[in-house]
Order: sequence, then C-alpha cells, then structure tokens
Amino acid sequence: MSGIVGIVNIDGAPVDRELIWRCTDFLSYRGPDAQQVHVDRNVALGHTLLRTTYESNTESQPLTLDGKVWLIADARIDGRVELLRQLPASSVSKSNPNDAELILCAYEAWGADCIHHLIGDFVFAIWDTRSQRLFCARDHLGVKPFFYAHLARTFIFSNTLNALRLDHRV
Repeated sequence: MSGIVGIVNIDGAPVDRELIWRCTDFLSYRGPDAQQVHVDRNVALGHTLLRTTYESNTESQPLTLDGKVWLIADARIDGRVELLRQLPASSVSKSNPNDAELILCAYEAWGADCIHHLIGDFVFAIWDTRSQRLFCARDHLGVKPFFYAHLARTFIFSNTLNALRLDHRV
C-alpha cells in the first residue's frame, strides 16, 4: 500500500516543490517506512514506502537505474521467475531484483508493452527523460487505484484521491 504522487507541468514550468512535498507527506499513512521526492524542472515524483515483502527491504523510490528513466510504484509483482526468464539477461543487474527494479527492467526491454508481461497488483508511473514521456499503468483487474487530473497545463496523479485535492486547482 505504498503511496505515489506525481506532477508534470506540460508547458515546461518548474514544479512547485512545496506542493509535491505536501502531497508526499499526506501519503505517509500509506508508506511509513520511507518518503522521497525526485524533482527535475517540470516533473516531480513523490513516493512513500510500505515494506511488505522480503524484496522490498532493498527498495528505494523514486527509482532510476540509469538517471534517465524514473519510476514510482505501489506494486507486488507475481510470476517473478517467469518474468526474469523473459527479460534479456543484460537488463537485470542482480539475481534478486525488487518489484520496482523488475518493472523498470521490463519497461527498458518492452517499453509500454511491459504491462503485457507483468502479473500482480500494481500501479506505477515512469518518467522517461529521453523522450519526455510519462507512462502510467495499473494492474489488469484494477486492484490498485489510479486517480489523475489534467488541468490546463498540468497533469497530476496519485493512487489516493485526496492527495490530488491538495492542489488548489483540482
């Protein structure tokens, strides 16, 4: 039940750092184990972590493997052995990646089609700085919620509706 929140200013305007921290702080009840924010000019990603699996002990988000693609997720990935078999060996850097690392590796391997390879309960957002593209997805049954608002020049999202309401424009 980790918390995620993100803001993308489509017009390139800098993100309000105070707002992303306020939204992330609000989500602390969903993830009391860690809170972190990544801001890159017009994009901000916030995450609160709830450690629920052995693999999540190594998790830290927002996560990047290369400094170019960033992920925030509330995820439990099932079928890990099969997914690891499908992924190119060069894309997985360690023998027991956590769920967030698996999602990023799947995105690097298959792009947006990664969701066809993922099994489990998940909601995530990936900011790809190379293409200046935000990719958001949730599990096939919609177990994990995803709320968003597309305002005039801003896209804001979270897995908790009340986090969006902290932005006075929503």
